[in-house]
Amino acid sequence: MKKIIILLFTLTLTILPSYSQIVKISANDAVSLALKNNLSLQAKRKEIDIMKQEVKMANALKNPQVQSNILTGSIGKANSSQVGLALPIEIAKRGVRKKAAIAKMRLVESQVRQAELDLKIKVMSAYFDVVYMKSVVAILQQREELYKNMKVLAELKPKNSQNYEIENLQADIKHKKQIILLNKAKANLLYAQFHLNDTLNLQDTSVMYDAREDSLFQEHITLLDIDLPEYKVIEDIAMKFSYSIRIADDNIEKSQKEYSLAKHKIIPDITVAGGYAYSNDGKANGAFLGGFVDVPMLYTYRPEVNRAKIVYERTKIDKLSFENKLKFALKEDYNQFKYAKENMNYYKDILHDSDTILKMSEKRYEKGQTSLLNLFIIENTHQEILNEYISAMQVFYTAYLDLMHNMGHDILLDEEVFDL
Repeated sequence: MKKIIILLFTLTLTILPSYSQIVKISANDAVSLALKNNLSLQAKRKEIDIMKQEVKMANALKNPQVQSNILTGSIGKANSSQVGLALPIEIAKRGVRKKAAIAKMRLVESQVRQAELDLKIKVMSAYFDVVYMKSVVAILQQREELYKNMKVLAELKPKNSQNYEIENLQADIKHKKQIILLNKAKANLLYAQFHLNDTLNLQDTSVMYDAREDSLFQEHITLLDIDLPEYKVIEDIAMKFSYSIRIADDNIEKSQKEYSLAKHKIIPDITVAGGYAYSNDGKANGAFLGGFVDVPMLYTYRPEVNRAKIVYERTKIDKLSFENKLKFALKEDYNQFKYAKENMNYYKDILHDSDTILKMSEKRYEKGQTSLLNLFIIENTHQEILNEYISAMQVFYTAYLDLMHNMGHDILLDEEVFDL
């Protein structure tokens, strides 16, 4: 195990491409960096500013219209000319329209909060993938050195010994295959590091960010130091804090306001006009006052009202459906997390015993007390346990991220929520 950890310290320099600066950061620092500087998230947040302007637009009064009627020539001698203003007045609509715009803005705000949580989870997942692939590379690199040593030991045996040629060929094949697997893993690690930086999506591309942890085998690794309360607490937090439920509530409020606005369209608007009129021959002049009403006779807005009502009813059903699905998803995620944690702890104990057996077998082979084939079998078993162990860690962390996503709350970075 110590060999794996030592090997990991050299991997970053040998695998990462040339950048002006390579910075190692923690998972929490990566999340903070993305929330502050991620370009996609910055663009998403601009939607709130757009909605603030739409609220102002919804609250705007109609502009008055300047009217004039000036007659010239022979026709104007016996007629009057007019100059005045016409002011359109909405009846019981502007306030309702503003409330609808505010409800839409609140929905967008909740969607932005959801986007922040989604980004946080994506960054944490990409970060873990880097640490995971570092561990895979280190395991394969240790195994490559082991097969290299096996090949040397096989060559040192007397050439007239039994199975000398077969064991040498086996050792050479195993070593070369291991180099191929190691190269593939290095490429996957490089991809994971690029993916982390792509997820961060920062403006400064001259800096390459890398995970601070060098191994999943470190003692007290923060990434895996996760404990959860009872399921009932998890469900209560989700029902109270989930951005998805908040979005569903905001959708209901928005559709209710739009339904109210549609009903208010039936109310007629009026236009008040007034001004000054004078005869072109100069014999008469005076003020005038008038207006007209926009009466919804040919089109009564009934289809718009009915549509808005249906949408409003659908959003309420959608919320009930989502709450039911959320509870099932939470139970599934919680059980996945619980059993993944148990499996991870079991594999940790198994790995310790397997490591002891492998070391004993290597010494026995060096003394000629066992065959190379038996050593290969024991080493393969040890390799399988190593792979299953880090896979168990991956399942555990993925289950945590899935649970955090469905909860709509980051219980790792915001543990004070359990006090609520």
